[in-house]
Amino acid sequence: MRYRQVLEVMPQPARRIVRNEREPQARRGPGGPGRRSKAPQLERLIDAMVELSGQHGYQAVSIAQVSSRAGVSSATFYEHFADREDCLLAAYRNVTERTMARLTGPLQQAEDWAQAARGAFGELLASLQDDPNGARVMFVEALAGGERVHEELAEVTGALEQTGEALLDGVPVAETTLDVPARALMGAVRGIVSRHLRTYTEDRLAGLTDDLLAWIGSYAVPAEGGRWSTSEAALLSVPELPPRQGPRQELPPELDRLPRGRHGLPASVVARSQRTRIVFATCWVTMEKGYSNATVADIVAAAGVAKEAFYRHFHDKEEAFREAQSYGTHFVLDTLVSAYFAAEGWPQRVWGALGTLLELVAANPTLAHLRFVASYTAGGDAIRRAEDVTRFFTFFLEEGYAQRPQARELPRLSSQAIASAVFEIVQREVAQGRLAELPRLRPQLAYVAIAPFLGPEGAVAEIEAMAGRGAV
Repeated sequence: MRYRQVLEVMPQPARRIVRNEREPQARRGPGGPGRRSKAPQLERLIDAMVELSGQHGYQAVSIAQVSSRAGVSSATFYEHFADREDCLLAAYRNVTERTMARLTGPLQQAEDWAQAARGAFGELLASLQDDPNGARVMFVEALAGGERVHEELAEVTGALEQTGEALLDGVPVAETTLDVPARALMGAVRGIVSRHLRTYTEDRLAGLTDDLLAWIGSYAVPAEGGRWSTSEAALLSVPELPPRQGPRQELPPELDRLPRGRHGLPASVVARSQRTRIVFATCWVTMEKGYSNATVADIVAAAGVAKEAFYRHFHDKEEAFREAQSYGTHFVLDTLVSAYFAAEGWPQRVWGALGTLLELVAANPTLAHLRFVASYTAGGDAIRRAEDVTRFFTFFLEEGYAQRPQARELPRLSSQAIASAVFEIVQREVAQGRLAELPRLRPQLAYVAIAPFLGPEGAVAEIEAMAGRGAV
């Protein structure tokens, strides 16, 4: 099957994106549909949102700034868009469509996964390097949008994942395919691209193509054997191996509350209690209302402290959020390190660390939401702090390069790709509220992590043995 045949049956959202089949946008205001004179204004507004968001971050961009950059009035802005998020949504669609349109040729001409991957990923990285502002909107700033933008992100991502799975399953028997979930490949690319965009090293993106393809190729297997990583075997059966209760850091509101009236407690105890409650209240409020809508008053009420107490510890909401991030990050890293070094062999250490990570996330929903959802809506600094755990996870992969001669030939980009793939999958599950199912993904994520170093067949054998004996 040529890959262009798969394009004919791909989900409609993905086909529209890849082929640039733009859906007509509704016009608001007295102009109504069909007023061509409004089109240049609309395009200028979208371009202004892309430029300003790419340069300064979406959270720092106002409607007045977008209107001014586009050379129109704020009244004209509201003729086209209901609000700022509506404009971001249009900007995201615009940059996504024009970026993905460049992949049409490589996908249609490819005869196998190797040609498809080289053409598609090479073209993608080159196009993002050519349009860094658009790339930041597509990979970074859209995450700071509200519910409408997140729904669009989920729809587009889901459709492209379905397309990726169809491409991998659509190869002729006896040829090779990639035994890796499509969402792992997408997560790896997203993580690598996002990191380069946040560090303003997008001029190096196109030069990553060969290293990225070398990592992708480490998952190649004969197509006739099927793809283990997307089969039921790659998921734990909960009745057979139920997840143990993971370490918890969820404090119910009634715990650690100071006695009323004169209690005679040392000042240090009072300060520690107040600060801890404020930190966890920040997590709760952020999960309930979102970072943008959360206020200091909300946090104070949830923490059960006076506003004066809040300002003795934190300058503003951002500082409290930063402290909450730091608290959760240190807790997770300490726990993962203990789990990793509890086993002897390297595959067993990765298996243990991943199992602990999944159980931590499943057992601590507010901290999980803070790390995997809220952090991406709180601006560039918050995103960089959130990625600390992802970058730290690459240290767990260092021993992999010594596992066999082929592993020594892998580019070091492999570690970043694997960590990004693992945390992208976890993030998607958290964002969709499927925390209880996370421990089931342990074999699949372990395979993503160790297959490039042991080889797909060796990784499957190790994982099935560990799952069978309940390795920790």
